[in-house]
Amino acid sequence: MSRIFAALIISVLFASCAYAGGIEAITLIDIRGEGDTSLLVNASESQKAEYYPGEKMPSQILAFWVNGVLYDVGLQDGQVISRLAENGISPESVRTILITHLHHDHFGGLLDSDGKTAFPNAEVYMSKPEYDYWVNKVRNKSVIAALKLYTVRQFVYGDEVVPGVRAIDTSGHTPGHASYLVEADGEKLIVAGDIMHFPEIQIPHPEVAVRYDEDRVKAVQSRKFLLDYAASKNIPIAGMHITPPGIIQVTKSGEGYVKH
Repeated sequence: MSRIFAALIISVLFASCAYAGGIEAITLIDIRGEGDTSLLVNASESQKAEYYPGEKMPSQILAFWVNGVLYDVGLQDGQVISRLAENGISPESVRTILITHLHHDHFGGLLDSDGKTAFPNAEVYMSKPEYDYWVNKVRNKSVIAALKLYTVRQFVYGDEVVPGVRAIDTSGHTPGHASYLVEADGEKLIVAGDIMHFPEIQIPHPEVAVRYDEDRVKAVQSRKFLLDYAASKNIPIAGMHITPPGIIQVTKSGEGYVKH
């Protein structure tokens, strides 16, 4: 068991912070709710009944503060700023925001309730394919309105986006979805974004997709790739829709995986 994961077990009792070597991770709970099994694709009725006997699935939106970098920002009018404040972090002190993808529950919090810049001193990073798709191809008005208030820096997969953080290609859920490998003092953490939405079923059965995957086949491929990489390297995964505290480890089990 890696030191970061061992620390996480203790951290559940202390503001969802994980301290291990050079990595400090704070889980920021934006909102919690539930979905239903109609959102699942490629899941059999027996699988749905096994994992979600009441047809309801726990759902949450998370962001993460890792070593002074904010990963995603939740919804506009969400709770990310107040969660940061609970940990002594002001919006003005946030300098770097890494976006996994441009669905509203990941970028909406860039704007405050008045539609103004929520993080006035921050630069925003995202993959070039993600930016191109939503800004230049789809021309999504909400995305454009939010990003125009910030300095936006684009990267390609494999880049060291900021020191100690490398971008991983996990496209499929969206055309430019990115995950991030964080490394510090020999410790590693993957901030995975929406590589999975309902881990109870998607970890043992990574072939299960969700209705809002833009490319379901590629989303499944990316999930299998990242789960296999994390399992083989013994690296914890931080996911924006994993039950809080939102950081897990996985091991290979048959055609799927088991979380710990």
